Amino acid sequence: MHKPLYHYLYIKSPIAKIAIGILALVVTLAVLGGIIVTEVPRMEAQTANWNGRSIEKGAALFASNCAPCHGDHGQGTMNVAPALNSKYWFTHRLDDLGYTGSQKSYVLLTVAAGRPSKVNSQWAQRMATWSRNYGGPLRDDQIDALANYILNWQESAVEQTDEEDPWQPFDGVDTGWAGVRAAEAGITETVGISDTQTVSETAEPRAPEVLFVNMGCSGCHNLNEPQDENTPHLVGPNLGNLAEVAGTKVPGEDAETYVHTSIVAPNDFVNPGYLPNLMPQNFAEQMTPEEINALVTWLLDPNRPQ
Repeated sequence: MHKPLYHYLYIKSPIAKIAIGILALVVTLAVLGGIIVTEVPRMEAQTANWNGRSIEKGAALFASNCAPCHGDHGQGTMNVAPALNSKYWFTHRLDDLGYTGSQKSYVLLTVAAGRPSKVNSQWAQRMATWSRNYGGPLRDDQIDALANYILNWQESAVEQTDEEDPWQPFDGVDTGWAGVRAAEAGITETVGISDTQTVSETAEPRAPEVLFVNMGCSGCHNLNEPQDENTPHLVGPNLGNLAEVAGTKVPGEDAETYVHTSIVAPNDFVNPGYLPNLMPQNFAEQMTPEEINALVTWLLDPNRPQ
């Protein structure tokens, strides 16, 4: 009778069996101990890796969806959207709003469900809904990635000086950043940007190309692309062919009248496919008549510098 191939594994001695069992148990415990010791830092490193990937994805989403309104680096756009890469935004904004949740929950809710805005306010443009749960285009993981990217600014933002902070202060006494600074200085009135601010007509007129940027127009309108069914702009119409189409928009209005009315009373005519109340209603208070007329002429000039 032949012995099985594994006969050499057979151990006759009971003592040897016990010794091998104890040794195997010790080795098993040592391996488990090593896993326990290394698992915590491994998981921390993996978490940091996933967070880094999420921030990278959020940066790409921000550049394509949020930067036109909030600025390439979160510095905000006047009349369009507030700064997010801001000391005030991270340290005071939630207190101003009376929001008691976390900074991340505020960002998640705002990005997902949007945020309405009053017509006559510092930022008259409504925040769109981005989550698919509310009719938007983004998945929950993409909303989370956007929030992680925005919150990634916090460490550097809180180190900004008052002069470096891009937040647009409010006019009058309030609990905004201007109000905080004023309260600390014992001042009862502050000057900033608001829906009631007027522009002195004795000041040097600002150039149209400067106004187009400073008034936030560039955040919503593309000067170089024509507006047609193949190249619609997400927020406001493209202006590349404005000189050709402006005089055809409203019966009885020439191009100059149409553009002028679109600036000072934008709700009088809203281009099909776009929403009312997105453009600020107070440009007549933020620019002088001379500046508005110059801006109209510049917008209708097909030879303006690109």
